[in-house]
Amino acid sequence: MKKFEEQNPKVKLSRETEHINIDNLWNDPTFMCRFEKSADLSTLDEVILPEELSAIIDSKKNQIEYIFAPLLKDDKLIGRSYEFNYNSETFTLTFEEPSENLELLAKGFREKEEASETRYRNLRLFRDFYRTDKTPGMERFFKDRVAVSFFVKGKLDVIEDQIEFAKTVNFYNRFYDRNSPSIVIFRENNNEEEFQEFCHLEENGFPNHINSINIEPVILDLFQIASETKNVRLKYIFYYQVLEYCSYYYLNEGLQRKLNNLVKNPDIINNSNHYSKVLVEEFKNYFKANDDKQKLEKLVNDHVDYKDIENEIISNHEYFSKDLVFDGGFKISALINNEKEALNPHKDILKSIIDRIDKIRNVLVHIRESRENKVILPTKRNNHLLIPYLFLTRRLAETIAIKYN
Repeated sequence: MKKFEEQNPKVKLSRETEHINIDNLWNDPTFMCRFEKSADLSTLDEVILPEELSAIIDSKKNQIEYIFAPLLKDDKLIGRSYEFNYNSETFTLTFEEPSENLELLAKGFREKEEASETRYRNLRLFRDFYRTDKTPGMERFFKDRVAVSFFVKGKLDVIEDQIEFAKTVNFYNRFYDRNSPSIVIFRENNNEEEFQEFCHLEENGFPNHINSINIEPVILDLFQIASETKNVRLKYIFYYQVLEYCSYYYLNEGLQRKLNNLVKNPDIINNSNHYSKVLVEEFKNYFKANDDKQKLEKLVNDHVDYKDIENEIISNHEYFSKDLVFDGGFKISALINNEKEALNPHKDILKSIIDRIDKIRNVLVHIRESRENKVILPTKRNNHLLIPYLFLTRRLAETIAIKYN
């Protein structure tokens, strides 16, 4: 097992009286593999386990095996085979019976934790398939199924980036077959900063009584779809659309009051020429200085107090205290200088917040901010880096949804 350990330096081998245990395969702590001491594990010597994938790379056989699932015997995927040209090299891609290595690891699989974000690299399903002591329910489930992996065979040295290769294969598979399974890619960066999600429950507990208001159906639908969406970028856009919707239909109270008073004049029909001029005058300055961003600023200033959102800033004050540079070169300057300023911000803090969330929205929607040649690329690092501003935009949208009429 020495070569296996060298090629997978994060695995941990331990020997017991009768067993050999392998922990942290794929750098995944949720399971282990246990084998009899007499088991032949020599086939694993040429194996590399990429932690971003549920895959087994066999350098001796020049193949990547993506761990898939037991499928019904008549599934159209079984036996699918095609050539795939990548970086001027031709690979053979096929759905077929798993390798000896996968069967070995699956039979030795043992859960260590009740839940796994990686679904135990699909090994639990294969373990159950290969079990000889199946329960009646398992026997019925696996009766008409065969174990299947997705293989890439060819000159692996050409593949410089396993993640980029997997994404490319996914693209073309889905181009020709919308129902084609995708290669699952796990988090590419495990050293990400952890962000705090503020919850009112932490402060005062859950209230005994909630006095609800009638929130517009469109706004409720936007919140519903945002909560159901997994993608951070889409969530951000949906919450921003709540702000956008409210600001589009918002008239400031002063103008609204003037218009209401105007239409109440008893001679408005007989003196329509005069009142039309008054209307033009009232609206002239309003629309002249009211682009979308200015309307949004007005909406927020009229409906939001900093106290409504300060806990979102305080919870992640270190994040908001530094300049952010996204993959793609787009930059957002620090919102505050330190935690003290999060508690006592400058007088234009709401304007600063709107400026930043508006710029982020523009880049997400248009890929490129109109005033800069910079982008927020759709990388997992960028999705993670957006999270505190997502929390802040959500809180703004919630506050305005409650107060908006």
